[in-house]
Amino acid sequence: MGMMTNFPERFAARAERRCWFERSDAEELLDWLEENGLRFIGMDVAEKQGDSNWVLMADSLDLSRQTDNFEAVRRGREFLREFDGEGRMFEPVWQGRMA
Repeated sequence: MGMMTNFPERFAARAERRCWFERSDAEELLDWLEENGLRFIGMDVAEKQGDSNWVLMADSLDLSRQTDNFEAVRRGREFLREFDGEGRMFEPVWQGRMA
């Protein structure tokens, strides 16, 4: 989807797979992106199967054409609510640089 900057170590420590998060951490990461003026551009969702393998779901949120970051973050929160469930993980994608 896009380019990612380094994010706070507290998120990296809680990610089960590189940059995939449970809903609550993904929501907190959206807050962090908004507070730091980083452009949120989308999110992928994966589901853990019975054999402990992860499968990327066909549903993803692509906001690369969205120019209003506030609206993009709002839509990201909606996406999280809609696709949250047992064994689901989310990968927020953003671009920008920390000042």
